[in-house]
Amino acid sequence: MHLNLEPIGIIKKAANKSEILIYADFEQIIRNIVNKIGERAEAGQKLLVIHKNNKSKKPKDGHQVQVTKAILLERNGNLLTVSGIDANEDSVIDVRLELSG
Repeated sequence: MHLNLEPIGIIKKAANKSEILIYADFEQIIRNIVNKIGERAEAGQKLLVIHKNNKSKKPKDGHQVQVTKAILLERNGNLLTVSGIDANEDSVIDVRLELSG
């Protein structure tokens, strides 16, 4: 089964951290995260980022995605600064809070 997933943002590498830019059409995802954790408790939150891995060593398969755990360092509008992602120019499919159970 093949699914066409529309990217909601992009990952850009910046020194020892990464920036996830969420496109304006998908800002509701950011609002949902902020509503769950509160605006003052953002830094240090664990996120799950679903993205297409563009630098994979395997043959290109446009239908493969990667789930990466990341730590939210800062949020500025729809720009998330995170640590723990080794990606650059990857398309972001989804961002969720990691739920510890």
